[in-house]
Amino acid sequence: MTKFTSTPNRCVIVDGKELWISRSITVLAILVVIYDGNAYVPLNKRGPDLPSEVGKWCLAGGYLDYDETIGGAVMREVWEELGLNLQELQANHRLEGSLDQPSLVFSEPRRSQNVTMHYPLMLFLNDGADLPSLEPQVSQGEVTEVGWFTLDAALEMELAFNHQDILRRCLSNEFAKIWPTPSLS
Repeated sequence: MTKFTSTPNRCVIVDGKELWISRSITVLAILVVIYDGNAYVPLNKRGPDLPSEVGKWCLAGGYLDYDETIGGAVMREVWEELGLNLQELQANHRLEGSLDQPSLVFSEPRRSQNVTMHYPLMLFLNDGADLPSLEPQVSQGEVTEVGWFTLDAALEMELAFNHQDILRRCLSNEFAKIWPTPSLS
């Protein structure tokens, strides 16, 4: 079992406004898994305790905690929201992409974070392996459901935070270098 010891962010109310005490940095794992020649995306549905986009499916991601690296935050978020151990998967299958360097860093201080870092990761499962089971490690207040979706289905969904557009960008850029992606419509 994976154990993370990072200090969680917290929310305080000041003059009726919700303020997050954090580094204001989020990480997003854009994870695509190639299984039996087909592409799948693990998604989680946002729970009622979250501040926005409740009930929408999304990619795994969240805030960088005070005492962790950005790569550690990616691994923790994938573990917490999907129950996937990236270190174990990387040890047993081929993982393309970097856990050390994001492919894109942008600042859009419209919401509760100022900086978001994208981590496109493509996992090629070995022959004979099945899609790993998804078992979130957080409460149903944060994640109500998880599921494997075909790449085509995920691209057709209206995901939280426009994650379908982020997925398309990665397919056209970073993933196109390592996997012959079908045309994106």
